[in-house]
Formats: sequence, structure tokens, C-alpha cells
Amino acid sequence: MDKVYQTAVFEGGVLRVMASGVKSREAVLALPLGRLLVRLVRVAEGEDPVEVARGILSAASPFPDESLAVGLEQVCDEADGHAVYLAAALPEGSADDIADALDAAKLNVVRVDALVLGELRGVWRAIGGEGRRLVVFEGPDGVSLVVLDADLPVSIRAASPGLDLRREAMLSLLEAEDFGGPKPLGEVVRVRREAEDSAADSAAEPPAEPAPDPLASFGAPVRSIEIGADAGLAGIAERTAEDGSLNAMPDSWREVLAETRFKAKLLRNMIAAVAVWLVAMAVLFGVPIAYGYMTDYQKELCKRHAKQYKAVSDKKAKVKLVRKYSDHSRGALEIMKAVSDRLPAGVTLSSWDFTRDDGVRLRAESDDSSSAYQLKDALAEMCAEGEDGEDGEGEKIFEVVRLGALSKQKDGRQKFEIECSRRMEEE
Repeated sequence: MDKVYQTAVFEGGVLRVMASGVKSREAVLALPLGRLLVRLVRVAEGEDPVEVARGILSAASPFPDESLAVGLEQVCDEADGHAVYLAAALPEGSADDIADALDAAKLNVVRVDALVLGELRGVWRAIGGEGRRLVVFEGPDGVSLVVLDADLPVSIRAASPGLDLRREAMLSLLEAEDFGGPKPLGEVVRVRREAEDSAADSAAEPPAEPAPDPLASFGAPVRSIEIGADAGLAGIAERTAEDGSLNAMPDSWREVLAETRFKAKLLRNMIAAVAVWLVAMAVLFGVPIAYGYMTDYQKELCKRHAKQYKAVSDKKAKVKLVRKYSDHSRGALEIMKAVSDRLPAGVTLSSWDFTRDDGVRLRAESDDSSSAYQLKDALAEMCAEGEDGEDGEGEKIFEVVRLGALSKQKDGRQKFEIECSRRMEEE
């Protein structure tokens, strides 16, 4: 199994969960051997192991009318073509208290296993060996007895508290002889759990004369092994990760598990669908709102920029106006001086009309027509004094210089008119 589950045990009427840090609501349930119907089944080749095991377990069930859900775990393949299975079932009629405890803990069971199998895994190396061995596991719900031939179980039984342990051990050995043939008993291993309160154990006074061990009457050496309180649960957790492990979960519990998983999956899908719908609604309604907010913000910026631009533009116009009237290089005296400096020899000005924005209109007389053309060319090339750039060129004072018609006077001199305009002529 890839998924990690919690491991729980129902023992002594109490449900206990192993502290593993797993937060899943699904758990593997370990039960004492006395709460299960457990048998070793030998199945011939071609037979259905489930049907063979169901017939054997139904005959031993205290609820003959109940249909058992049988769980199988293959133990070995024999040389004669038979296969040995460990079969187990949990009668639903005797599991009401277990179901109530699981509901109170809000746990969903995915697998039911026998606690003794987990404990057997925990002490396997300590009891390893050849020959027939009787392993007795003590617990609050009674005693579990397992007979092993080397590594093959040949008998597995449970004894309720208060029963004669020697008698139950004898029945287990007889069952082992019936299943695996007669063999001498080589060893008896008693497996006890570590005491939870060592201080209380040390304070208790030992009995004056220890009671005789009923297991010592079989003529085989008896030794004891202590295991941790959670050793069985740790072994069950290891078995859960293996394929083919025993699962004695009733059919009704399987239906509840499937229904619970379906509801959980449906809830997750609904949450995902609602989340997608909320995202879609947020995009559908949020994007226009965001765009509207951004548009309003940009409009407000434009308004503020427009006010700032107008303020700067007005300031520039005022500065330009101030510079215009404070620039004496374009005044009447400067222009008159510039024109006078460019008068050719023989040219005499007779009238002068100056407008700062429009230009100059002047009338003059010359000895000949060439002097008039020289004056016209000189005025066309006039540049502002003192405003030359880095390249040595300045801004032209006049944009258009036009020479009027020349008229010859009685004394032979030429009379003409020149108009210098600051504006380009419109087409």
C-alpha cells in the first residue's frame, strides 16, 4: 500500500491508536485473537480457497446465519500441490462495541488484522529455530497460542482469561499434530509485554513461593521474552505495507469505507469547483472594476498633468513675452544701425517705417540700379548681432526681403522701395 494509515488496536474494551504522527482518518485495526475466527486451511490445487475457508469458519462461528467476509493470507506451498492459508473473519454480530469505539474516534477502517501476527513478527528472531515450538502471547483479553514447525504455523488458537492454560496448550498441540503430523515439542516460549509502571512492580512484594508454571509440564524448556507495549502495532504497520496481508474486514465495513471515501472525494471536488467558480467570478467582476479604477486613476493623472502643462505653458509664454520686449537687438535703433551699416555708396534713405512685429519699409535713392540690388541682398542676409551659435550662424532678422519697382528721376537717380518682413508670405 502506498498510502500511509494510522494503526489502532481494540483491546480490553478500549481503542488505542499508535503514536506515529500520521494525521489520516483511515486506520488499520488490530484485534486480539479472541475477537476473530482464525483457522489454518490447506487447499488443494483447483479449489477456491475462499469457499473452503468460509465453510470451515462458518462451522466455528457463533452466528451461523451470518455470511462471513473471509480474509486469506497464504502461508506456504507444499510439495504435493496443496497451499496453506491463514483464514480469518470478524463476525459483525460481535463487533458492535468495536464499531462504536471507531465512530467515537472518527476512524475509518481499511484493514482488520490479528494483533498476534504483529507480535509474532516482533519476536520472530528471538524465537527462531528448528523443530516444533509453542509460543504463548499474553494480553488483557486472554492468551493467544501459536504452534510453529520451523517457520510454518501449524496451529493458532485463542484462550479466554480464566481458562486452564495447560488444557488450552494441550489442545493447540493436538491441533498441530492433526495439521502438521506428530513431532516432539522442542521449546515453549512465553511472550509478555513490558510493565507500564516499573515503580509499582518494584514496590510490590514477591510471593513467598511462586506458583508452578502450567507450561512446564510438557517436558520442554520454557523461556520468557518481553516486548514493548506497541511492538504488536509496529508489526501490524509493517504488515500493512506488504501485499497479500490478512484482511478480515466485514462487508458492511467495506461499504461504509467506500461510501466515506466517495463523500470525501465528492466534498473535495465540490470545494475545488467552488474555488474555480469564485476565481471565475472574481475575474468576471473584478477585472472590469480594476480596469475602471485604473482608467479613473489615469484620467485623474491626465487632469493633474493638464493643469501642470497649462501652468508651464503660460509661464513660458510670459517668459517669451518678457524676452521679446527686453531684447533690444531687435529694436528700431539696432535695426536702423544695421541697415545704415549696410548701405552701399551712393544710396540715400528718404523714409523709414519700422514695426517690431512686422518689419521695416524703407524708401531710398541711388545713383544707379545696382546699388539698390546690393542693398536688397545685404538686408536679406542680415543676422542678429550677438546671437550666433556655436556653428557661427545666427538667426535671420528678416524672413522676406522684397525690392519694389525702380523709378528714374529727372536728375538721373533711381528711386526705389524695399520691404523687409518678419513673417513668411502665405501661399
